[in-house]
Amino acid sequence: MKNSTLLTNLFNSYGHYLAPRSAGIKKLDFDKILATVFSPGPFYHYILDSPTLTFESASESTKQMMGICIVDQPLEVLINLIHPDDFGYMLKCEEYVANFLTTQVTPDKVTHYKISYCLREKVKDGSYRLFMMQNLAVQTTDTGSLLKVLGIHTDISHITNTNNYKLSLTGLNGEPSYLGIDIMNEANVSEFNSNPFTKREIEVIKLLTQGYTAKEMSDMLNISKETIISHKKNAMSKSSSKNSNQLIAYCISRGLI
Repeated sequence: MKNSTLLTNLFNSYGHYLAPRSAGIKKLDFDKILATVFSPGPFYHYILDSPTLTFESASESTKQMMGICIVDQPLEVLINLIHPDDFGYMLKCEEYVANFLTTQVTPDKVTHYKISYCLREKVKDGSYRLFMMQNLAVQTTDTGSLLKVLGIHTDISHITNTNNYKLSLTGLNGEPSYLGIDIMNEANVSEFNSNPFTKREIEVIKLLTQGYTAKEMSDMLNISKETIISHKKNAMSKSSSKNSNQLIAYCISRGLI
């Protein structure tokens, strides 16, 4: 059975997970949505029409990075780019997410969760690179069924080539987060990691990924350079990181930023 068929069958096994019919997309506040997404590298994004599992739109960077045009194409075209050894992991992640959104979340809160995990994807030159995938339902029915999903795939291979095979469900608008779920370990799949960093430490880490110096961060956050350095040291200690790159990779792989 084709991988795309396995995924479609999985979605359909959760009754009302996907809406039964398509609907026109509502006007989206992309500035607000993108504020919830972290992209520390080249990325592409798309809107998936969930009832038909067809890409409704995609960024120009999709073709530039992946070498294909996915607009009006079925989900299968993207599934085919996933490394064969990562598909089983992806299937487990999607099953967990489908169960979570249909049994643990009220219909009005489905759009309040960002789903993130990493996959190797085949890019334009035929090589595989590690991407951080972030999905967010941007439109649902009154009963919580998916209508439109925004997907953002960021190439993080310049930061790390190691996939720790963890899934994170980040709660937005005050909803609880479930981070670093060991999806491949049945014994630990229900155990969640909390965020070990303070809000200010996360702000500093995000600015680190963008290449800002301590002095520049000091001016941007209106705190002293010494305080910036202290936040960075504390974050490195909490993550057992020896340098900034290890700290950034730690945070990305756990869906913390």
